[in-house]
Amino acid sequence: MLFLNASLNQYLKLAEQSENPRIKIYYRHIAETISEIGPYIRFIAVALNTKSDLRVVSTPSLATTSDSVERALADCEHLIHNRGATSGVDRIHTVFHGYLRAVCAKYTLEVPQNAGVTHVFKALRDHPGFLKACPKSKDIDRVINAMAQIVDALNPLRNQATLAHPNDALLEESEAMLVINSVRTLLHYLNNKTG
Repeated sequence: MLFLNASLNQYLKLAEQSENPRIKIYYRHIAETISEIGPYIRFIAVALNTKSDLRVVSTPSLATTSDSVERALADCEHLIHNRGATSGVDRIHTVFHGYLRAVCAKYTLEVPQNAGVTHVFKALRDHPGFLKACPKSKDIDRVINAMAQIVDALNPLRNQATLAHPNDALLEESEAMLVINSVRTLLHYLNNKTG
């Protein structure tokens, strides 16, 4: 038997190919070639490697939320565990955008209905209650400004490298988990700051 313990991306690509008659012929030729020079190959099998080396930031229990945020959170968790992190990026973007809107509503901050995630994050950051002085405020401001760059990068990543739209090139699992972990880190911070 020729066996591959595949990553989620490999597994999904191979599953898509498995019904293609041309691909089946290629795999038969591979098995025949290996059988000629080495051990006899009767079966070619692929299994999903369920042992992920990706480390995850836990999903926060949000003090301020909405029905759409909770549904998107549940969808995100489901997609990450069943389809992979790449499929969860779109939902974590929705979670973050919805959460920011809910927090702005809690603080009665006016943001346009169609405001993007970057605009809503800026409105929250500029709120006096958010800007409380703390030790090393200037350094914390630098960290928050760096995180604003992450927020700004979420839109093109979601729109151009996930299944939110019909994109050919998708984020790999490691990069998708980086995006998800970054947003979860922001959610933890904002939840503690505004909760």
